[in-house]
Amino acid sequence: MIARRHFVAGLGAAVVLGFSPTKRTWISSAEAASSPFDHVPHLDGVLLTDPTSLAADAVDVGNIVHNTPMAVLRPGSVEDIAKMIRFSRRLGIKVAARGQGHTTMGQSQVLGGLVIEMSTLNKIHSFSAQGADVDAGVQWKDLLQTTIPQGLVPPVLTGFTALSIGGTLSVGGISSTNGLGAQVDHARELEVVTGTGEIKRCSAFHNSDLFEAALAGLGQCGIITRATVDLMPAPSMARVFAINYTDGAQFFADLRILLDRGEFNDVFNLGGPNPSGGFVYQLNAVKFFEPSSPPDGNQLLRGLSVSPSAASFQDAPYEAYVLRVDAVIDIFKQLGLWDGVLHPWFDAFLPNRTVEPYVTEVTASLTPDDVGQTGFLLLFPQKRSRLTRKFFRVPESDDWVFLFDILTAANVPGPNPAFQAQMLARNRTLFDKARRLGGTRYPIGSIEFSKLDWVLQYGESFPEFAALKARFDPDNILTPGPGIF
Repeated sequence: MIARRHFVAGLGAAVVLGFSPTKRTWISSAEAASSPFDHVPHLDGVLLTDPTSLAADAVDVGNIVHNTPMAVLRPGSVEDIAKMIRFSRRLGIKVAARGQGHTTMGQSQVLGGLVIEMSTLNKIHSFSAQGADVDAGVQWKDLLQTTIPQGLVPPVLTGFTALSIGGTLSVGGISSTNGLGAQVDHARELEVVTGTGEIKRCSAFHNSDLFEAALAGLGQCGIITRATVDLMPAPSMARVFAINYTDGAQFFADLRILLDRGEFNDVFNLGGPNPSGGFVYQLNAVKFFEPSSPPDGNQLLRGLSVSPSAASFQDAPYEAYVLRVDAVIDIFKQLGLWDGVLHPWFDAFLPNRTVEPYVTEVTASLTPDDVGQTGFLLLFPQKRSRLTRKFFRVPESDDWVFLFDILTAANVPGPNPAFQAQMLARNRTLFDKARRLGGTRYPIGSIEFSKLDWVLQYGESFPEFAALKARFDPDNILTPGPGIF
């Protein structure tokens, strides 16, 4: 909990006392005598208006959109969030929650409004084999590092785990694990603050409409402040088999063999430029195991177009395996190739029937600049029947849907308007093609979306989503960044 006195002493700043509706500015103690204002409620945390705090929340990992808020709330309690939403609603101030700011197109930003930094609510309240009860600001990395010593882990983890639990539950949370669904499929109960400032507990059996609207609801109906999520027994080790392909048809044929068998825990593609031209498809197949029973690669990789001996493999402790992307990003940060770098990511789901022609055609059209020296391609197959949340928009398909990512990175930090414009135009073209083939957007990436695009994204579910928005956020103050309503 961050006390007000610590804020004042630490920053030497004037305390924010209220908001002037006529001037549309926050009022400090130094300005209070010269202007009428609405008093800010008593808070357990702090409300910040200094330029450094505002600038930090005017950017995200994409470094494309820059919307500066008027204030930043670092809550000391859930009640702080409820109080400030009620205060903001009365004065017409837009509000957005920010976890780790890992989206790339301003999704957690709010121009001239209030950003709520969820990272100060970061307590792991309890955990057992039945699940973990955590604040929304807890990072998945912190949860798994707490539970692994007790032999438990979340069943689905994003590649990068230094993301807030509330953040990924608001978006979806896709993993390289193929058959267990998304992270939103493993939430059992939520605490949500609605756009009216009410604090509500919800689950599939209680306030179920709010539960569904919050999970993958992009923060439109409420801010997730606490969650109960599944845990499962932790594996000890992971063996990662890797096979490189330059032929897309050969890669997809072998990928489908492994998916249909279901003998691996994770199966995915990691793609990158081939030094001799074009791109390499790297088929990664991962088997969790105990040291006393190592996996048999000859058996697991039988019947592929290449001999099992063509696969390299590496063993790692389970924790090291699931933190592998975090370790890589830490290196990028140390090299100065992460912060301030443009990341115009492309992320779309494709149905089983069209994924192969789409991905092979798009991959063949890419140049090294489309990826960058720290970027890469991903293809995550997901069992369609395990993706159960109503507002997590994935294509209708038979057995499988596929998340295709082009995680583009500029080669050096700093603005590059020409590169940014080129990549945003590319992303729009690629998405339009994906949608014609039955695809949907995974909304962490960098695509300029209109309100009509969102209507098409939600399809037959849009009227229900709009009705829930009107019910739980009647003044439309929550999460304006995506531009849905």
